[in-house]
Order: sequence, then C-alpha cells, then structure tokens
Amino acid sequence: MTNRLRCLLATIIASGMAIAPTIAAQTGNGSITGTVQDPSGSILISAKVIVEPSERQAATDNQGQFRISNLPAGRYTLTASYVGFAPYTTTVNVAPGVATSVIAALKIGLKSDTVMVTAGRLQGQAEAVNVERMSPNIVQVEPAGVITSLPNTNVADAVGRLPSVSLERDEGEGKYVQIRGTEPRLNNLTINGVNVPSVEVTVRNIKMDAIPANGIERIEVYKTLSADQDADGIGGTVNLVTPTAQEKPTYAFNGTAGYNPLQNGYWRGGFDGTVGRRWGVTKKFGLLIGGSWDRTNRGIDDLEPSQTFGTLPSGKNVAYINSEDMRSYQYYRTRYGFDLGVDDKITPTMTVYGKGLFADFHDYGEVAVYTPNAGALIGATGTQVQFDNTGNWQYRHYIRRPDQQVFSFLTGARHDLSKDLITYEFAASRGHNIGGQAFPTTNFSGTTNASGKNDLGNVTFVADQTNPYRPKLTAVDGTNGFDPGSYTVSSSVNYQYHATQVNYQGSASEAHDYTVYGHPSTFSMGVKIRNSSSSQFENTYNYDNVGGFTLADVLGTATNPTYYDKSFAIGGLAYGPISSYSKIQQAVLANSTGTTPDPIAAAQAFFNANERISAGYLEDVIFFGNFRLQGGVRFDEGGTHFLANQIAYDANGNPTITPIRRDASYFNVLPSVSLQYQLQKDTNLRVVYGRGLARPNIGDLVPATVIDPNQTPYPTIATGNPNLVPTKANNYDILVEHYFQPLGVLRGGWFYKQLSDPIYPTATLLPNYNGTGKTYQETLSINGPGAHIQGFEAQWEQRFSLLPGLLSGIGIDANYSHTSSQVTFPAGFDGGRTDKPALDRDSPNDYNFNLTYDKRRFSGRFAISHNDASIAAYQWTAGTGPADDPILGLKGPTGDNYFYPHTQFDVQGSYRVYKGLQLVFSGLNLSNEVFGFYNGSGIYPVQREYYKPTTSFGVRWSVRGEE
Repeated sequence: MTNRLRCLLATIIASGMAIAPTIAAQTGNGSITGTVQDPSGSILISAKVIVEPSERQAATDNQGQFRISNLPAGRYTLTASYVGFAPYTTTVNVAPGVATSVIAALKIGLKSDTVMVTAGRLQGQAEAVNVERMSPNIVQVEPAGVITSLPNTNVADAVGRLPSVSLERDEGEGKYVQIRGTEPRLNNLTINGVNVPSVEVTVRNIKMDAIPANGIERIEVYKTLSADQDADGIGGTVNLVTPTAQEKPTYAFNGTAGYNPLQNGYWRGGFDGTVGRRWGVTKKFGLLIGGSWDRTNRGIDDLEPSQTFGTLPSGKNVAYINSEDMRSYQYYRTRYGFDLGVDDKITPTMTVYGKGLFADFHDYGEVAVYTPNAGALIGATGTQVQFDNTGNWQYRHYIRRPDQQVFSFLTGARHDLSKDLITYEFAASRGHNIGGQAFPTTNFSGTTNASGKNDLGNVTFVADQTNPYRPKLTAVDGTNGFDPGSYTVSSSVNYQYHATQVNYQGSASEAHDYTVYGHPSTFSMGVKIRNSSSSQFENTYNYDNVGGFTLADVLGTATNPTYYDKSFAIGGLAYGPISSYSKIQQAVLANSTGTTPDPIAAAQAFFNANERISAGYLEDVIFFGNFRLQGGVRFDEGGTHFLANQIAYDANGNPTITPIRRDASYFNVLPSVSLQYQLQKDTNLRVVYGRGLARPNIGDLVPATVIDPNQTPYPTIATGNPNLVPTKANNYDILVEHYFQPLGVLRGGWFYKQLSDPIYPTATLLPNYNGTGKTYQETLSINGPGAHIQGFEAQWEQRFSLLPGLLSGIGIDANYSHTSSQVTFPAGFDGGRTDKPALDRDSPNDYNFNLTYDKRRFSGRFAISHNDASIAAYQWTAGTGPADDPILGLKGPTGDNYFYPHTQFDVQGSYRVYKGLQLVFSGLNLSNEVFGFYNGSGIYPVQREYYKPTTSFGVRWSVRGEE
C-alpha cells in the first residue's frame, strides 16, 4: 500500500471518528421505521416511502423494511407506493428520540390484478420494476420469479434475458456475460456485493455456467458506477443476491425432468428446495437454507473446418478447407449448489448477518474426433477443390473431467442509529478449476487395415464447398475413413491440472444524515481491502511405446446415427465407430512401458500470484425538490506480485528453467456523479458519469505458457504479458424512464464509453505447429492506445390487465440495444494493421422479446433472444494482402475470428393445481440454433455445433405459511 493511499484511508477513518462522538447525542429528532406488505402479507422489496413535508424518502430493503431518520418532531404524511399495487397513505406523529413504527399494507388496484399475488413471475416482474425505479444507479433486475419462468439452467442463461446483455455460449448453455458490447473481462461479478474469483482462476471474467440459476433471490445488473461500488466493471456489474428468511415461513421445492433427441437421445433432470423462517416474538432471528442439483446429459454435433487459401498455377487465389474435425460429444454436466442466509436483530439498532453461496460444476464428457487432412492443393473448379494423394485420416478420443467450484461467504453487522448507518463486513471467497484446462487424449493415425487395404495414410481428397456451412472432404480413391481397423494408436497423454484462487475481503462504511438549508442529505465514506492468492500447475505425462492396438480393438457402445443429418456419411454410416476410453486406457497400460513427464510444459504452466486491492471512497447525496444529486470519488490502488518460470534454450536446444518474480502496481482516482430528476409522478430522467477500470487477467500478466491441444476453434498456445496495465474508461449515460400502472415500464437511453489502455487479445495462426500437422493459435494480450463504444438501449414492459376478458392476461416484455465501437491498434500490431474494427465481443444488435400470459391458474412465457455476430479475436495480419481483397483480406478465410449470430426460441408454462402446487413444462432452444465461429465472413466457418431442442416437465410447490 502506497503512502498516499495510507494517508487517504487515515483521513477517511479520522472523519468517521470525528462524527462518532455525536452519535450518542443524536436524540433531538425522531424517526419512522416500518414494513411494506402486499395484500397477502408478504413483504415488498424496494417499495417507495415518502414523508412529507420533509422531502425525505427511502426504499424498503430485502426484509421489506424502511427507516427514515433525522425528522424533527411533528406531524407527517407517509405514502408508500409500489408499481403493481395501489398506494398507501397515513398520518404519523413523530416525537423526539422515538422511532415510530408503521405497517403499510398495500391493496390491489384492479380486480383483474389479483393474479399479482399468486403468479410468481408477475410478482418477480413487479419487484424488478420497483428495484430499478428506486436504485440510485441505472440497473436491470431479474428476481427469482422471473428467473424460473424460463428454462434457465445456469445464471448466465438468466442474465442473457436482460437488456443490452449478450452471451458467449458453450456446450448448449450460456457461459460468459457481455454487457453493452464489452468483452467479459470488462464486466464484474459479485455475490451479495462480494467480488468473487473466477473458477478458471487465470481470468477475471466469471464462468457463470458454474452457478445454478435456482437458489438466487435476485440478479442485479448495474450499468453505471458510483463511488461506493467496486471500480471493476466498465461494462457493468452482475450482482447475485441470495435469499434471506422473510416474515412468513418459506417452503419451496421444485423437480423437473427433460429429454433431448440428438444422437440416440439424452435425459436430464434436477430438483431444488428452500426452507426458511424467523423465530421470536418479534421475529428477530431468521434462518434460510437452500440447495439445488441438476444433471444435463447432452449430445453435440460439431464440425470444425480449417480455413486457408492457396494460389493456383494460373495465379488465382482460392479459399478452401484443408482439414476438418468431425466431433461427436457426449456430455454429462452435473451442477449443484447451496445457499445460506442468517440474520439476528440483537438490539433495535444492531443487526448481524451472514450470507453464503456454494456452487460446484462437473463439466464431464467424452469427445470422439474424426479428422480428414487434405494433401497438397493441385486445382479448383467452381466449388470443388482438388488435392494430391498425400492426405490422411486421423482419429482421437479425449475425456473431460473439469471440476469447477465457486464459494462465497459474507458476514457483517449494521448499526441503524438516529442519524448514522454504520456497516462493517468480512468476506471470504474461493474458486478452483481441477482438470479443466487440458484433457487425457489418445491419438490414432490412419494406416492400412489388417488385410493391407484401405490405406488411410495416403488419401486423395476433394473438398466439396457447395454448401460453405458444411464443407466436406471426400476421398475419391475409394478409401473408407470410418473403417476402425485402419487406425493404429500413435500417442496417449495424460494431464494433471489444478488452479485455485482465494480472496479475503474486509470493509467498513458509515453514512451520516444531515440537512443543507432544509434539504435532506447523506454523507458516506468507506474503506475496503481485498487480498487474492492464486496458483496454477499442470503436469503432462506422455505414455511411452503405446503401439500395438487399433481403433477396432477398443470400440465402445456409443454411436451417432444422426451426425449432421448424415451430411458426412460414408457407406451409409452417418458417423464412424466410437471408442471406449476405458478400453483405451486398459490397452495403453497393457502396451506402454511407462510414462515420461514433460518438465518444460509443467514449468511453463506454473505460477503463484498475490494481488491486493486497497480502496476508499467519499460520497454525498442531496435531495432538493424533484432532484436527487449524488457525487463522490473512489481511490483505488492495486498491486500484483507473482512467481513464474522462464524457459531459455542454448545453441543445442537444451532448456534452462529459471524462476522469475515480477511486480506491478497502479493507483487511480475515480470520480462519479449522478443526477436524477422526476419529470412527472412516474417519469424520471437520469444523467450519470462514472470512471471505472478493468484489471488485466492474472493469466495474461504472468509470463507462463499453457498449451491446450483440444481448445476450439483452434488448439491454443497462451502466453502472458507482465507489462499490461488496467483498462480505464470514462462512462456517460442518459436515461428516461416512465412507469405504468398496474405494471409496466418504458425506458430509453444512450451511453458512451471512452476507453484508454484497452487490452486486445491477439491471435497468430501457426500452421503445422511443431510438426503436428495442425494449425495452432498463439494468443497474447497487449495494451492499445484507445477505443470507444456507444449505444442506445430501450425496454418496454407492460401488462394489459385493462383489456376485456381473456385478453387481460396478455403481457409484453421487450428490449433492444444497438452499439457501435472502434479500436485503434498500437503501431506494428499484427503486421502493421491500420484498420479500425469494432471492439472484440461487441455485438451490434441484441434484443429479447417475451410474450407473457397470466390468467387465473395459468402462467406462460414465450421468449426470443438474439445476439449479433461479434469479433472473438483479432487474427488477420496486414502482411497477408490488401485489407479489401476477398480472399487475402479482412473478409477472407484468415480474417479476424467471429462468433456467429445467435437467435434462440424458448417457452415455459405453468398451471396452478392447488394453492402453491404447480405443474411446469418448458422447451429450450426450439430453434435448434447453431453455436460457432467463422473467419472473416460467415461462409468460412471454423466451428459449427448443434444441440437440438430440449423439452422438460416438472412439479413446483411453494408456500409461505403462517407461524
């Protein structure tokens, strides 16, 4: 910690100590405390409570409670309002030194809105609208009732339904979240406000498919920054709020089962449950425990062509594929989690609490890969490309056993005093990834079969590119690439991988209420220190002398009779025979003379890193008339210290391993200001400025190298860059929002982000890397001079309960965002590129459209989600040719790597059989949408995988009982 930050933190602490002596004497004024409830007696979160004529207002917390302090003695009018219910008004007499209690019971506005009390999704929508209305930040909210109204398997899938959010998907589910066109590293994930490590450890962005969607009380996506928030999150911050015990006992259980027809068909299932209640006459002690488990068995049909170009004898350049992986996946993904909430109101002014979330994800599976490799290019006619007879077939089988885990626990206390709110907290969080980087793999080479025929080591191929999305390498010499007897084992390798990060965090804050010329104000300050320790190691073991058996000797029972609709069938067989990895292991052990560890690979992968983030803030908010003005400044200091290995080779190629230590540090002052103006009763204008940052990935900083031969769309060689500095951004927002009764909102806004020191993931394609015959992608991150992104976002959500009869159940929830961005590369980047492409992961157009229906016992939702194409990695090199050349340029087969656009249809409905008992059915990915990547233009795919729809059914029981 630098001297300037020590001085700053000392100043903040001294300010708190200066205020503290006045606390005991704060008895001249009184306060109003209370609870806001719906007609059934359930608490309402973020209800708006106004006390006139004081100009003071408050939002109810997660317990439905509010507190308005520092009120001079007198008679006041209190109004509690909540979008979805009629407002409540009462008169309150405030006495000096006394906290007057009020229970505000809101009523239904229209008879047709009685479903608001019984429909979980509508309750969730109402909570979201009210949290967004009362938040000092621009925030999007998705409560549990909305999360569970669609088949969201994990948290990423749920967040992807919100405005201006796009997803990076993998294996049929959302994985990374991208907010407002920014890459995942520029976004932050917290659990109950606590920064948590990524399960992948080497990166900042959280792999959200590791966290189950069930068991989360509310998802909050903050799109603007204020001084009291962590500085991380240029694009936005996703905060997961875990549930706590409410006034009424909670008992909720849910079970589902489903089926996916791909390949031979797969079943899935899951269940979750929550139990919570409060004890004592005043219900001061609360305890809630929840758990969830789900298992998704899924097949995936994946095609990964290798795109390149060549020059014909005529001098003409042609684009073609010279290899392609035909991958058949069998996945068995198990995800489970637990959540805990406990709180105790020890005294009327002091509450202690603890909250925790544990999630574990076993992303298990097996992958069989048939790979035809073409020989030398000799000609091309139309969409047909000819090669010589030096082509070959290869086969490999690898197993995935990643265990990815995230854990977070927060404990703290808050003191609600007459004019002050004091909070102090301690948190611990952990993420680990075991076996999730490189996977045990066995390779087979094409050769002749037992009869000396069908030589798969010398094959003449023709590339048929009539359908560019399903290019096909066909053997024209009569050889059969699906003959298991023509493959002989060539190598087998095993890996041990373990990466762990542990965070410890402590914070303290104080908020002091005061008045400025009669206008209510709150001054707050706080400090936070977070320490992170992370480590990574990987051991590689190559089996010696594994020869002696063929693929035919180790076949299993798995088949794929429908691979790509039989587009690549040979002899009527849609996909070749698939091996059993247990049989492979037995055969390898029976033939091998042992294993040889690879000390160089282990040394390259190893690192230990320690990072400390120290921060403090000062902030003030003042209300005057219809204005709310908030301003503050955050001071952020970061220091990273790490140990890695450096590999040097002498003239004879002999390596020397030398441990190296590196340090990096930085200090930033981050101001923010937010103005909110109430144009009309239900219409607000928000103008916000905030400065934030995004720290480099740990794995990008550490000068270690990790090679992953099974990564897609290319095997990768990832190397760190210790000279990286954090990306900073000035963020500007303007938003107008209008709230409808009985339930709805219309909002539109513009944002602009000016980035300095953006970090670019560069990618260089290395053909025939180390003689493997494969094109590897070498990745390295660098800082660039600048970039910007701007955009427009809009949302319309409304329930049409005023319509007659059955039409009164119709509702609409739609959102759209458009972004445009531009980067400036550093000198010499990728051979001297001077073009100014979009930021990587910037999806220009994203939208969600939801048609809902809630009437009597039925509740349903049909959803469409769309993300445009976006850059995954900058890999085009200026030396390849002119940028506008259709083959050699940016749009050619070696252009930048892109995600394909994604449009997905989902549906879910429920029918209430009796009170809290519901039958639930759903359909996921009804559009059978493709996931994949392409180079330059969509006609040059490097990965396209399909999952087919999954249908599910289940039972849900939830009740809030009386004590």
